[in-house]
Amino acid sequence: MHDFEVDRMNRRVTFFCALVPIILALQCAYALAAPIHAMIGNARITIVTSPDPPHIGATRFTVTVAGLSAARLSRVKVRYSTLMPSMNMDGPSGSAVPVPGRPDAWRFAVNFNAATAWRVRVNVSRALVGSVVANLSVAPATKTTRTRIKPMPASSAANGAASDAASGGAMAGMGAKASDDASAWRDASFALIATILIGALVLARDRRPASIGMVLVASVVVLGIAFAQSRYAASTGSMASMGNARGSAPVPVTLATIARARNGATIAAPAELEPYFVQDLVARTAGVLTDFHAYTGSRVSAGQVVARLSEPELQVNAQAAEAAKQVARNQSISAQEDATAMRADLSAKRENLRYWNAEIVREKRLLQAGAVSVQEYQSERAQASAARSSYAATLAKVAGANASVGAARAAVMQAAANARARGVLAGYTEVVAPNDAVVTKRLVDPGVFVEPGTAILQVAVVSRLRVRAQIAQQNLAGLRKGTPIDVFLGGGVVLHGRVTSLSPVVERGTHTALAEAIVANPGDRYQAGSFVHVILHPSLSAQRNAYAVPSAALVGGATIALWVDANGRAQRVPVRVLSDTGTEARVSGKLRAGMRVVVTGAPELEEGQSIASVRP
Repeated sequence: MHDFEVDRMNRRVTFFCALVPIILALQCAYALAAPIHAMIGNARITIVTSPDPPHIGATRFTVTVAGLSAARLSRVKVRYSTLMPSMNMDGPSGSAVPVPGRPDAWRFAVNFNAATAWRVRVNVSRALVGSVVANLSVAPATKTTRTRIKPMPASSAANGAASDAASGGAMAGMGAKASDDASAWRDASFALIATILIGALVLARDRRPASIGMVLVASVVVLGIAFAQSRYAASTGSMASMGNARGSAPVPVTLATIARARNGATIAAPAELEPYFVQDLVARTAGVLTDFHAYTGSRVSAGQVVARLSEPELQVNAQAAEAAKQVARNQSISAQEDATAMRADLSAKRENLRYWNAEIVREKRLLQAGAVSVQEYQSERAQASAARSSYAATLAKVAGANASVGAARAAVMQAAANARARGVLAGYTEVVAPNDAVVTKRLVDPGVFVEPGTAILQVAVVSRLRVRAQIAQQNLAGLRKGTPIDVFLGGGVVLHGRVTSLSPVVERGTHTALAEAIVANPGDRYQAGSFVHVILHPSLSAQRNAYAVPSAALVGGATIALWVDANGRAQRVPVRVLSDTGTEARVSGKLRAGMRVVVTGAPELEEGQSIASVRP
């Protein structure tokens, strides 16, 4: 009975000896599932990985933003980038996508291809500006590992990079190989001491070989678990756990000196050459195309007949209308001659009537004096009455003749108008080039019957070229009609002109405005449709307080800004970009000549952070 109790106690002690080191070896693994928390302003950023810990292959990240209104959340944009510090090599990067049904959450996936230390940066922009950096130790895909994730504020990201370089990559190795992880062996030492003490207590009561073997096996198990943990698990002394430590060394940056913008500011932009204008030559009447010999590339002159339309009926109608006009003119002439003769006869009849009127007065006095008889007086009155009737009849004929003349003249005018209309229609059988141009496309073949309005040729005026340049909205200051422009065609050829029009509206999609200029094309030697580069020389009146800085110094966010060296500290200064060639930008803001701006390392900075200038 006593031996049975001793054996049962030995088994319990042995079980306890095996359980204690296992618990000590695994205690770090259960602490790894905690998500990452960081603050950007008043917003709380939470990052959760799945699987946790990450391993080689796809790992999904979920980013949650708390503390913002729904309106600001709708404008938040989340991007990510990855870096393998041990090799200073960039990994996958891109934009996170919103989680459906959750306006405060975004998700992205990263495919890790190496079991080593990784740095994942989550950048938040637009309504909220900042970043969170997480240092991860990615485990092999074939091992069950736990990886500790620690957030690192954006302000210490550059410090961490500098510390990695200073230590020769030793910290990166700590995340990948746990042989350098002292915490695993420290835990194992406590577990081994506990095992030895408990084993000594057991062996003091029972020194049988089985008991000695159990103690030895428990010690070996502790050492094996310690080796496995140091080999495959992240330790508290690895780079992951050191992610929160804010470096005290200044961030290495390169600086450039701000200078006053010099005269001769230029704006470079892409552009296209287009013909001065393009038009279609159309048939203005129906007919069959004849004498049509123009082809693509043919040159035509203003007034040149490029095609004819065969339509015999039009010519016949024009000739008939011309003949009718001549007949009407002849009838008008005849009516005018008749009216002239009648007016002459009327004049004679008027004189005859005047004679008889005077004669009747004289005969009446003679009758009263008894010098003539009543019969003679009656005869004279009859002749006077006949003269009066003849005059009235001739007067009516003259009025009719005048009316005939008016009708004949109206008929002449109508016939002439009809003849002109028929002549115009007959003239439409010729298709004439309105300008000196070149044929860009023949749309109809000869011998085809066409209807009025059918386009038969497309021609372009290329003696002058239209330059259409897309100007970025930040480069519009100082541009106006008349701004000089240089067009570079390649091969050292430069055409000169001036801006003739500038769009008052910036396109929403490209954030550019269209500027046009007209340049001469002597001899039509330069081909329209070519892609060219242009240089514009805007007025500097809008750039009196402009400063020249490297384009790489500009940083985005809610506003465009520069990081300025303020006595060894980073100071963010908002600026307005007046022009940007991609190499040098002209800006205005609270700047002064002689200030130094950060060129490289600017995206990693935050307000008031210590910086140190290094040679590029």
